Amino acid sequence: MAPPAAAEVTVTLPAPTTPALGEIVAGTLPTVFRIGVDGSVTRISGDAVRLSNAPVTPPTMRLTCGLLNLASLCLVRNIRITMAPQVSGTLAAVTMFRVGAVSGTTFSGGPPAAASTMNFQLNPMGLGNVVVIQFGMDITVAPGQRGATVTRYSVTADFV
Repeated sequence: MAPPAAAEVTVTLPAPTTPALGEIVAGTLPTVFRIGVDGSVTRISGDAVRLSNAPVTPPTMRLTCGLLNLASLCLVRNIRITMAPQVSGTLAAVTMFRVGAVSGTTFSGGPPAAASTMNFQLNPMGLGNVVVIQFGMDITVAPGQRGATVTRYSVTADFV
C-alpha cells in the first residue's frame, strides 16, 4: 500500500467550536447533551440545564479539492477523514461523534459507526466537487460548569 499523498483536500468548518450549546445552569453530575445531525439538542443524562430549547447550527464540514498539480488525485484516491475532540481548557468536551448525510461522494465501506474519535474513508470526490457532511456529537459538561459552554474538535482529510 502506498503512503498517503500530501493533502490537497481542504476542510472547512463553520468554526471548530460549534455547535454552541449556549448558557448552561450548573448540575451536580456530568451531563451529556446530544446534538443531532439536524441541530436538535437533547439531554441524555445528568442534571445540568440548557437555558435555551432552540436547536443549534448543525455541525457541517465542507471538503474541496485543490486544482493544483495534485488535482487528479481527487478523481482516483479515497479520502480519509479523522475527527477528534481537542482539550479545550473548559469543563465541556466532545465525547462522541456521529456522521449523518454526505453529498458530493459516498462512503467507502459504508457510513461509520459513532465513535469518540472517528476515522472513515470517502470514495474519490471528483474534480471540482464539493463534499458536504453533516455530523452530530455528544458533549459532556462537567459538574458545576455554568455559563456559555465551549468545546473544540478537529477534522483532517488526507488522500489514501
